[in-house]
Amino acid sequence: MAETVVKGYMLNLKWGTKLIKGLITTGLKIKPNYEEVLLKSSSGVPVDEFIDFDTEFTGSGQTIERDTGESSTHEDFETLREAASVGATVAFVYGRFTTGEKIVSGNAKIQDYSEDANSKDRGSYTVSFKAVRGSVTFGTYT
Repeated sequence: MAETVVKGYMLNLKWGTKLIKGLITTGLKIKPNYEEVLLKSSSGVPVDEFIDFDTEFTGSGQTIERDTGESSTHEDFETLREAASVGATVAFVYGRFTTGEKIVSGNAKIQDYSEDANSKDRGSYTVSFKAVRGSVTFGTYT
């Protein structure tokens, strides 16, 4: 069986149902949480028992405003900035947005947002989201 290489640009992040304008990088982190238990059946030897997991997403991009015609399909850095300032919870979808490909979805809050600007080129932003525990599902894009 031939291997399939998934190009970085294919992994994207949606804010609700909208793409994020200017997004350059995306990241996903899943951290399983365990609890150490001692059972008679394991002769008192400590065993790590899976409890749940935490999910985080990151993104960075350029400070590009969406066009008027993109208001129904895109959000931009100013949307993220405002959402961070009010602690908004939003739906997200991460993965390859091609029918039949695997995705991760749920609800998340912005944990951190920052912008950098220089005197010549476009500014940049970075954002990190923490998923609401229990809201994350693994599915297929339709």
